[in-house]
Amino acid sequence: MKRKLLVTGAAGIVGTGICPLLAEDFDLRLSMRRATESTPEGAEVVIGDIADPEIVARAVEGCHGVLHLAAVHGTEIGFEETLDVNYRGVVALMEKAVAAGVCHVIFASSNHGWGMWPRDAAPLADTAPPRPDGWYGVSKIFGESVMAYYADTRGIATTSLRIGNCGSSVEDERRRHMWMSFRDMADVIRLALRRETPGHRAVFATADCKAPFFDNAGLRELGFETRDRPDDHLHTPQVASEQQAPGMAGAAIGGAYAEANFCADRKAWEKS
Repeated sequence: MKRKLLVTGAAGIVGTGICPLLAEDFDLRLSMRRATESTPEGAEVVIGDIADPEIVARAVEGCHGVLHLAAVHGTEIGFEETLDVNYRGVVALMEKAVAAGVCHVIFASSNHGWGMWPRDAAPLADTAPPRPDGWYGVSKIFGESVMAYYADTRGIATTSLRIGNCGSSVEDERRRHMWMSFRDMADVIRLALRRETPGHRAVFATADCKAPFFDNAGLRELGFETRDRPDDHLHTPQVASEQQAPGMAGAAIGGAYAEANFCADRKAWEKS
């Protein structure tokens, strides 16, 4: 009998791409704000706001694990805009998950928690201090802290996957250094859910890339092996010859997020 897995934010790009693959191994329950035509056949659907405790309680009931993808994001998003989903929603989810006896929660963290690191500092280790490039990145660091807190104080297993870029193809030069296919991401999620020992693990979730921004040694410790390499999945052949973007978008790992939120002296930043 398949174990039941709740996927929040299932109607987003990553959820839409990986849910049909995860349906091969799990009995899926999908949480989304509105119905979509891309729901895998046979999956349960819970419609509603992830920040609503009643919706969350219904969503986690009877689930073995949770994949939490839901988040509000944007290059110039403000702090207030992130509060309901990225803060209150994460806490509500963990409270209800623990109460329902969920064994493992996987949190979709982001490269944007480390987006203000200069590209010449790459590859960053899992232990590199956070340097967020905006309020979205700040909220992901908060989310990782929540995962660690509940793992330690409630005795469950949690995993934070610091996603670089996950998609069907590599669309630009920056993504060549931190991309992962839907197929490889589904593999990572399966491997993470096999870990039932209580505690929190945080790892950068990228395939093996040329000149990587992040060291994915944490994934290899889980048993992951890249099946889809970025340079074999370029959106167009021209991506292979693209130069890095000018300005902060090309200097910082966070790209457009870093450029949108940077208001300081660049020379001072480069020395920091």
